[in-house]
Amino acid sequence: MNFDKGSSSSATHTKSCYRDICILIVDFDPICLRVASGMLRVLTYEVLTAHRAMEALEMIRDKDLGIDMVLIELHMPDMSGFDLLNEIKRKSDLPVLVMSFDRSENVMLISLEKGAYFYFTKPLYMEDMSDIWQYVHTRRHQQQRQRLEAEKKEAAAL
Repeated sequence: MNFDKGSSSSATHTKSCYRDICILIVDFDPICLRVASGMLRVLTYEVLTAHRAMEALEMIRDKDLGIDMVLIELHMPDMSGFDLLNEIKRKSDLPVLVMSFDRSENVMLISLEKGAYFYFTKPLYMEDMSDIWQYVHTRRHQQQRQRLEAEKKEAAAL
């Protein structure tokens, strides 16, 4: 479990929309985990990593970590990626992106039907990662709109 939220000082992109986004990457393969986290840090995202599904769920429960999005490997040794996706969706409203070497259209469709926002096939490329901030932006916008609607209803009830 890596709780280091530091971002790379050698960032080549400095888009402000990335700076306040924290992504949890879940992958049992240390090389894939290092490559994915390195790409995201170069893009100036904050990155947390977990090698096991249960670690990831524990980290998601810790609201102080400020996780905005989760990128999960579909094939994990301690829990099916589909089960992990279900658990994350059940316990949070975090956007979940799936990654796998599995290029089966059926697997991709199942992932999306179970609530994944996007399915990446490995190997990952920098251009794959550069626009994922949009999922967090959309979620934050929806949350803000819901808060405003709740405030309007509350004010109208007074």
